[in-house]
Amino acid sequence: MTHRHVSRRGLFRAFVSAAKQSTPQTSSSHPVHPLPPGALPDAQFRRQCTQCNACIEACPMGILQQHDDGFPQLAIEYASCDGCGLCIAACEPQALRPQSRFDTALRPVFSNACLNPTRPCHQCAEHCPELACTFDHAGIPMVDTERCNGCGECLVQCDVEAVRLELRS
Repeated sequence: MTHRHVSRRGLFRAFVSAAKQSTPQTSSSHPVHPLPPGALPDAQFRRQCTQCNACIEACPMGILQQHDDGFPQLAIEYASCDGCGLCIAACEPQALRPQSRFDTALRPVFSNACLNPTRPCHQCAEHCPELACTFDHAGIPMVDTERCNGCGECLVQCDVEAVRLELRS
């Protein structure tokens, strides 16, 4: 994928929603927050990551940030992740490892805000690089979770904030 850009819509959303912070639901088998692509399983990642921020500095899209706990987090809000692998290459302690198939472990969840029968936008489906976002006969958005790689392009393209990304269970 080579879509390295920050959309105007995503940049505007970042300014408008800068005060909003959402914390993903936690469970014993999932990290507290989305980890960078290629992260080892949560417990192992936390043991091996030195919190050096090399992955954060290497990210050309600026979507890796330091979380309050000191570890890097994937924060797809105004730009999507294209799986370039620069964060993985920068990780000397090898807490991030190359993936056989790029996947952030995030998946879109659609709200009713996108159901507009008079003017459906379909931006998520039109911009999905994996063609994972589709619409059923009633115009309800769906995601093929096996095809989706969690890049976040659907969230970036949505102008009605009808998409949120959740960690895959």
